[in-house]
Amino acid sequence: MKKIFVKFTTFLFIIFLIYSIFTKTKIVASSIEFSMNLFLKNIFPSLFPMFILTSVLTAIGLPDFLGNIFNKLWHVLFKTKGISAFVFFSSMLSGFPSSGRLINDLLDKKLINETDASKMLNFTFFANPLFVINTVGVMFLNDKKIGMLILFSHILGNIIVGILFRNLYQNNEKIETISFKKSLAIFNKKINNTNIIKEFLGSISKTIITLLNVFGIITCFIILINLIDIDINPLFNSLFKGIIEQTTGLKYLSMTNISYNLKVCFSCFLISFGGLSIHAQIFNILNNYKIKYYPFLLSRIIHAGISTFIIYIILSL
Repeated sequence: MKKIFVKFTTFLFIIFLIYSIFTKTKIVASSIEFSMNLFLKNIFPSLFPMFILTSVLTAIGLPDFLGNIFNKLWHVLFKTKGISAFVFFSSMLSGFPSSGRLINDLLDKKLINETDASKMLNFTFFANPLFVINTVGVMFLNDKKIGMLILFSHILGNIIVGILFRNLYQNNEKIETISFKKSLAIFNKKINNTNIIKEFLGSISKTIITLLNVFGIITCFIILINLIDIDINPLFNSLFKGIIEQTTGLKYLSMTNISYNLKVCFSCFLISFGGLSIHAQIFNILNNYKIKYYPFLLSRIIHAGISTFIIYIILSL
C-alpha cells in the first residue's frame, strides 16, 4: 500500500511539473539563466581547480601520507581511519560537494570501503569558505566578520557531529602506526611511480563530467523551487527554498524583514544543512556505491541545529 501511494504521488508530481513547465515558460527560462550564472561565476571557478588538484594528490598518495600522520588523533576523535583527514581538510578548503568526489576517488582506488565512506560523509560536509565569508557575509548580511563567525560555527558543528557519530559503523581494525620517516619514504616512492601528467589529463575530463552533473541538478532544483512558490510569509518561503536549494534560500532570507540576529542564525542553519540539491549532488557522484542516505540526512539536521546554537551563543555574547 505504501509503495502504491509513493508511486501515485510521484506520478501526480511529475504531471504537475510538466504542466507548470509548459504554462510558466518565463519562470523556467529565468531559473535556467540564474542557475547558469551561479554555476559559471561561483561553482565552476571554485570547484574545477580543486577537483583536479585533489585527484592528482590522491593519485600520488597524499591521503595515505596524511592518514599515517593523523591515524591516532582521528581514531580518538571520530573512530575512523586517518585517511579521512585528507577528505576533511580538502573539503574544508573547497566546499561541497567535494567530499562526495573525494570519497568516491578513495573508493575507486579501494583505499576505503562503503562503511568508511558512509561514516566520513557525516563530518566532512563543508561549505566553501569564500562563499560563506564573501557571498553570505558581505553580499547578503553586509558584514565580513559575521561571515567568518558563521564559518567558524559551521566547522565546529561538523567536528561535533563527527564526535557524536563516532560509534556509528564501528571499525574494529587495529590502528597501525608508521613512523614519519617511513611514511615520507613511501610517499616519495609513490610520487616517483605515478605518471602525474596522465593523472592530470585524466582528471580534467572526469571533473568536467562531474561538474556538468552538478549543474544539471542545481538547475532542476532551482526550477522546482520557483515553480512551487509557497508564499505564506517571506521567512517561511525563504527557509523552504533554502532547504531545497541553499543559495536561493539564503538570497531570499537576506531580503526578509526580520531581526539581523535571526537572519544570521537562519543563514547558519541553511549553510550547515546544505539543501537537498547539494545532498543530491553528493549522492549522484557516489551512485556506483551503496551509501545510505538517512544517516547522512540525520547528521545534516543535527549539524544545522548545533551550528545554529553555536552562532546564537556567539551573538548573545
